[in-house]
Amino acid sequence: MTSSADVAARAGVSRSTVSQILNGHGHRFKPDMVELVQDAARELGYRPSLAGRSLALGKSDIVIGLIPDITFGPRLRELTDRITNELGQAGKTHLLRLASTSDDLEGTIMGLRPAGLWSVAPLTEQQRSKLTLQKVPFIDQPLDLQIAIDHEIGAAQAQYLASAGYQSIAVVMPNDHREQPFALAREAGVLDWCRANQVVAQPTMHISMERDDADTTIGLLPRGSVGIAAYNDEAAIAVLTAAIATGRRVPAEFGVIGVDNSLAARVMIPSLTTVDLDVEYSAHEIVHALLHGTQTLPVDPIAAVRRQIHVLQGGSTRAVAPH
Repeated sequence: MTSSADVAARAGVSRSTVSQILNGHGHRFKPDMVELVQDAARELGYRPSLAGRSLALGKSDIVIGLIPDITFGPRLRELTDRITNELGQAGKTHLLRLASTSDDLEGTIMGLRPAGLWSVAPLTEQQRSKLTLQKVPFIDQPLDLQIAIDHEIGAAQAQYLASAGYQSIAVVMPNDHREQPFALAREAGVLDWCRANQVVAQPTMHISMERDDADTTIGLLPRGSVGIAAYNDEAAIAVLTAAIATGRRVPAEFGVIGVDNSLAARVMIPSLTTVDLDVEYSAHEIVHALLHGTQTLPVDPIAAVRRQIHVLQGGSTRAVAPH
């Protein structure tokens, strides 16, 4: 394995010089010497250890992403991919970690001396205080903001189904307890919109998404002209498949809308009407705030998110005429 001594020998300098240049202190040396050391390291395939670099700089190049214990759906995958790419362009390494409610940020997280941290789920006050004390920039999703976003998604689904002419609307939620914090807010968004606009809301359907649960799903399908606001595309596809299997007229009398704009939604026959969120915008805002400060975040985050929510028409619902 190549060591800093090998780089020093190739460049004709001391190991101390190699260490300082490759660990962020190249400004102390002449440009031609910095270039000489960097060329030698590149030719030999040498990279300084993260631990050594962290000691030299007081922090690492690592940005930690905390992911809650939920289904790792296509939108979350795309978000993490885009954040990883943007951080990589800024010279940062993105490290994902599964979060838990008891996580106190000790051990592996703070031991890495992260350059920043972002979290899909809200951080606790203890976690926030610890990060602030250690001067680690962080971005998280406050609980009230997450609830508001999911409420907006549910309302967008209900509005679209009603505009498509369905006489009543039913919500489909997963039984998985991990999804409930998000699912309940989306359900509330649908029901509140129906109440405010005098649209009939059918009883909420709860499905398990298990392989052998198709018969149960079929038995839950409401009758009449009904639009289904599903928690996500997976739930929507399960309901849509059950409706087609029972001979329901899709989309004439039975319509389904999901959330996520997943690949499965696009290749389904009929294709799935779904709610899409501009993940590229969200990823850019997160990275920009981590690198340049939270003052760059939108003053009105709900209004900003509302502008990123779009319904993509598929064959699973009637078409809505453009305004």
